[in-house]
Amino acid sequence: MPSFDRNTTDAEVLQTFGAEAKGKTFLITGPSKGGIGAQVAFALASSASPSLLILAGRSAPKITPVIDAIKASNAAVRVEHVQLDLSSHASVRSAVAAVKKLTTKIDVLVNNAGVMAPRTFALSSDGVESQFAVNYLGHFLLTNLLIGEGVVGAGGVVLNVGSLGYQLGDIAFDDVNFQNGENYNGWKAYGQAKSAQLLGTRGLANRLKGKNITVLIAHPGVTLESQLLANSAIDEAYFSEAYALAIARNNGHSLPPQRTVSLAQAAGVLLNAALNPDFRCKVTYLPTQTSGFYCRERGL
Repeated sequence: MPSFDRNTTDAEVLQTFGAEAKGKTFLITGPSKGGIGAQVAFALASSASPSLLILAGRSAPKITPVIDAIKASNAAVRVEHVQLDLSSHASVRSAVAAVKKLTTKIDVLVNNAGVMAPRTFALSSDGVESQFAVNYLGHFLLTNLLIGEGVVGAGGVVLNVGSLGYQLGDIAFDDVNFQNGENYNGWKAYGQAKSAQLLGTRGLANRLKGKNITVLIAHPGVTLESQLLANSAIDEAYFSEAYALAIARNNGHSLPPQRTVSLAQAAGVLLNAALNPDFRCKVTYLPTQTSGFYCRERGL
């Protein structure tokens, strides 16, 4: 296995594993300009030769600049936008139908889109707390529909973009809506959604055991270059609340320092997970015989 570390960039990963992307189709959720998903897509187009990049997201104006940059970098790469609102089950189903019109096969599904700790409680159109709806349920439905309809099949990779934020909250299985918002805490809700994502990854890997579909979850690190914090209006004071909550849940013990990474380094983690053959249907972290793993920042 290559000796990558936390400083490894997407370009460096693709120098080693770019051939693994040749001729393949990638679906990336949350590919808005300035985000990790867009960085992954641009790196693939610039340094590899994928056949098709499907960028799935809500806002065409935020994705069009990414498509333009990709085409300017490599006109030979086909890139398409699919409308996807992960907070709506109907939108997810429509997106899958749109994907099936573009291709019969997704080689790598990168479930990257997410929201982080909005201060105000909100329900999705399906009546679910917004973070649980977007960060977990929407991707759960998308992934299972694509697998169930054979679009993601043998040899495919499902990569969920996780977060150490799972430590901020447990899953309230009987009350994911925080008593309809009465007990809502943005950070606890974020932790709940990311915990569900982590456990859901393990569950899916268990269910697909023996089907040659690799299911992974990777934490790309904390990057201040991403639009996630800005889009969620997270400032230093609000972020400190998350840190205090994490310490409280850690029995008052301080946490290891988290050094920030660049967008290129964050994308490097995801590309390593998605393309590195050493991670195919192997266990590297989760304590069960599954194909899942959890990348603890650079713990690849």
